[in-house]
Amino acid sequence: MKRNILIAFLFFNFSALAQSSAFIYGGGNLCDNAGTIDIEISFTGTAPWNVVYTIDNVDQSTISTSVNPYTIQTTAAGVYTVSSVSDAVGVGTTSGSAIVSILQAPTAQFTVEADTLSVIYPTAKFQDKTLNATAWSWNFGDNTAFDNSQNPVHTFDSIVGVYQITLVTTHANGCTDTTFRQLWVNDEYYIYIPSSFTPDWDGMNDKLCLYYNAIRENTFDFKIYDMRGEVVFFTKNIKNMVCDNLGKKGWDGTHRKSSKELPIGSYVYEVYFQDFEGWKHHDFGFLHLVR
Repeated sequence: MKRNILIAFLFFNFSALAQSSAFIYGGGNLCDNAGTIDIEISFTGTAPWNVVYTIDNVDQSTISTSVNPYTIQTTAAGVYTVSSVSDAVGVGTTSGSAIVSILQAPTAQFTVEADTLSVIYPTAKFQDKTLNATAWSWNFGDNTAFDNSQNPVHTFDSIVGVYQITLVTTHANGCTDTTFRQLWVNDEYYIYIPSSFTPDWDGMNDKLCLYYNAIRENTFDFKIYDMRGEVVFFTKNIKNMVCDNLGKKGWDGTHRKSSKELPIGSYVYEVYFQDFEGWKHHDFGFLHLVR
């Protein structure tokens, strides 16, 4: 009989020593655009636990859990404590606290002079419009290095395409925000035909040549007329008319049939082509042959 009493006494004391407890910790600063922040409650004792935590001394709903530690994901500011805990054995003790502070994040925004650039001049000026930002990170979407200036000027490669501009701004409190905007680099067409040339073979301006961009080469048709309306030169090969450093390309001022040098004077050119979008262009102009 005494032995049974002793065992019961020892079991009672062991249970008393194994009283449950709840310790709350975690929290910190949370930017108001950053989702949630974690608070942890660690337990001792025998699962499951019934626990009530408070925010600024206001009790929240009772939580029943066997998870240890238990995670509270929250967006609410305040001081978090545990007001009560119990397990399968009985009521336990509580300790610890966690503080959550909500910080205002910046609203990232910027402007750009134009949403469409030409491959001829693919440079854009960006202006940050974010309030209270202290740091900037620009990604121009063209595999170049990030730019950390506030109002950058950026030149894109002369490659037609849509580029996504990303700006990440940082507030003095460490919070960040991100914004996006798209910019198009457009393949703008042009063709430049000089108004005169001097086929005197002094090594300067001896042939009539041209420059072009974004033209469908297989649509090119070029004719030169004398003042009587006779075609003295024509070609469909635009590549043979492009100015080069060696002076081998272009028209040398000779008649297309006789190959004789044409006289000094005024001539008329007619050019037809389609730009890269398929728009048709048919133009005329005067040119002067000077020897």
